[in-house]
Amino acid sequence: MTSFARAALAVGLSLAACGRGGGGAATPAPAPAAAARTEPIDTVGLPRIRFARGTTSRILDDSLAAGATRSYVLGANQGQVMLAHAIAWPVAERLHPPPEPDVRVFAAATGRELTTPRPEAEVWSGRLPLTGDYVVRVTAAAPTAYTLAVQIPRRVEVSPDQPIAIFTGSTPSRVPIDYLIRAEAGRTLEVTLGGAPTVGLHVYGLDDGVQLAPLADRQRLFAGRVEKTQDYVVSVVPGEERAAFDLRITLR
Repeated sequence: MTSFARAALAVGLSLAACGRGGGGAATPAPAPAAAARTEPIDTVGLPRIRFARGTTSRILDDSLAAGATRSYVLGANQGQVMLAHAIAWPVAERLHPPPEPDVRVFAAATGRELTTPRPEAEVWSGRLPLTGDYVVRVTAAAPTAYTLAVQIPRRVEVSPDQPIAIFTGSTPSRVPIDYLIRAEAGRTLEVTLGGAPTVGLHVYGLDDGVQLAPLADRQRLFAGRVEKTQDYVVSVVPGEERAAFDLRITLR
């Protein structure tokens, strides 16, 4: 599997139930604490996740020994929605991949672990309560090579008077560009993608992971009534660098 295929799959699977790197020394996973940790987290020496200009996500390949934990740090703003997902490799069932690593997220300033509506231990998503640094911790139950995908989608604002949002540009890399729109149950969501023939859509529910336009289908049009009130992620998935795209999102 190519690095791009792994990267695209990692971001796609973040919400759907290369060389090694990542830095930082792996440490044994701590025993469960009797009470929630409240001390600030020392982030000195932790590998920092940074998004390239014009992107909304970052992909990291890494590995861990059995029972080990690795922490990463990134800065984000209050109210932003973040998603993090670790995928163990290989993914082919016949190759018997190890269990997916667990992903947990903490506010560095307080040490408080943030909750997530997602039931899968390897997937975390939530709205960030503070502006500042956050720590993403990945723990492996078995020796594991994994890809960590971290996303902070761009919020799309529409209204009854202006139900359409249009975005044009080009993809700086092969990593998807993500948007987030709030839709109430019963509303009709329409997403149209134009531009280079190599770009495709991925549309899914933030909380439940329900696929409206699956990643593998590479659709360029989705239109339908949403069944649940929640945020929906709309990703432009490029097949090459510097792929031009025109994205139209309509909510009626």
